[in-house]
Amino acid sequence: MASEFLYGINTAEEIFNAGRRRVLRLVVSSREKGPRINKIVNIARGRGIRPEFMDPRKMDRIADGGNHQGVIIEAEPAPKMTLEKAVSELDKNPRAIWVALDGITDPMNLGAIIRSAACLGVSVILLPERRSATLSASAQKTASGAVERVDIIEITNLNRAILELKERGFWVYGLDMKGQPLPDVEFSYPSLIIVGSEGEGLHQKTREHCDVMISIPQKGGVQSLNASNAAAIAFYEASRKL
Repeated sequence: MASEFLYGINTAEEIFNAGRRRVLRLVVSSREKGPRINKIVNIARGRGIRPEFMDPRKMDRIADGGNHQGVIIEAEPAPKMTLEKAVSELDKNPRAIWVALDGITDPMNLGAIIRSAACLGVSVILLPERRSATLSASAQKTASGAVERVDIIEITNLNRAILELKERGFWVYGLDMKGQPLPDVEFSYPSLIIVGSEGEGLHQKTREHCDVMISIPQKGGVQSLNASNAAAIAFYEASRKL
């Protein structure tokens, strides 16, 4: 049975609370204490999982140097959602906001985008299998457990998925430096917001499939926002106008 090691207090809490996947093992630092860690230990014991107390230096190796905060869990991977199934459930939420990532290769950016998406009304994230960061332990740590709150669909061909969604009635918005100012955009739903990389932005073929290019008006001398920050602003605006 496939499993993965994940770390961080928020990540562990969300995985236990959401109940979407089975936790196989809980490792806790022999030196760290506190009410949140004690709560995680008690939840694990209540579910028949015997906590293991370990020297934090050994935990550092398991977490590959990541900031585990004294908590590591071994769990089944997050459940997979297919594009077909997600589309079939649109009747339950016809004014949905979905997000597609185009060239986000930094796991920290990926995790931050997932966290913002879960907080700001996004229900589905399309994550390309190639030229993209993966749902690594570091990405999930940055997401602070938000992986449990949105459906993440791994897709082989982003442009094909965009075209399929347009056929299903989605309006596609590409986040870009030179698009229509975000406050002026009247979103139509269901919406698909595409977020590109900080360096290259959206790939040309992806741009061609967008119905509207949107931008975030900026003041001051900084040329651009971090991709995850820009994404959060776009998610907020799209959700606010629902």
